[in-house]
Amino acid sequence: MNKKVILTLLLAIFAMVGRAQEIGKAEATPADYIKLLNKQGYHVFALDLSKFDKDKYLMTPVIQKWSNGKMEQNLLKSFPMDFTNSAPKVTIGFMPKTDSLFTCYFQFDDLCGIPYDLPKQQIRSEDGKSNYFDLVPRPFTIQPEWNENVFIPVVACSSWWYDERDKHYHNCDPDYGPDYLKSNTFTKSPYVYVLGITIRKR
Repeated sequence: MNKKVILTLLLAIFAMVGRAQEIGKAEATPADYIKLLNKQGYHVFALDLSKFDKDKYLMTPVIQKWSNGKMEQNLLKSFPMDFTNSAPKVTIGFMPKTDSLFTCYFQFDDLCGIPYDLPKQQIRSEDGKSNYFDLVPRPFTIQPEWNENVFIPVVACSSWWYDERDKHYHNCDPDYGPDYLKSNTFTKSPYVYVLGITIRKR
């Protein structure tokens, strides 16, 4: 290999290294905006109904309130409406409202949706101080099989809890599987909102 070829290779390598260190402008992506919205308390979860025959099923929103492993309330027990599966998916969104309140929103199609305000509770530590904490939303593992009028959980919004043993607040479960009632959140959290739907044939 002659000197001219070696010099050409060296110049090419230096040029490549120089380009690798350059900074260029990039456009923000939808994923960047989603991360930003999540940090501000905005979250959306979806349930895929695209394999259902259109307009042949009725859906009812469900919100349960759990506390220390037990269901305390079915907040929409007397909800008077059902929604047809005219759209291929259902979404459940969350929006911050005040320090002590946040809003969930069920969206069934372009027109049909319902908001519902959910209160936060203050969590007390060992020094007697009480604080409001942002609730942590986590999705459930959706099972493909379902039964009519049996609750299908989509997402749980859980409170932090104070662990007196290690003197810290916790809320760190992974996504919820079939054994979610055995998770730390459902056995230890002072309150958890579970949101989902029931489905039945028309």
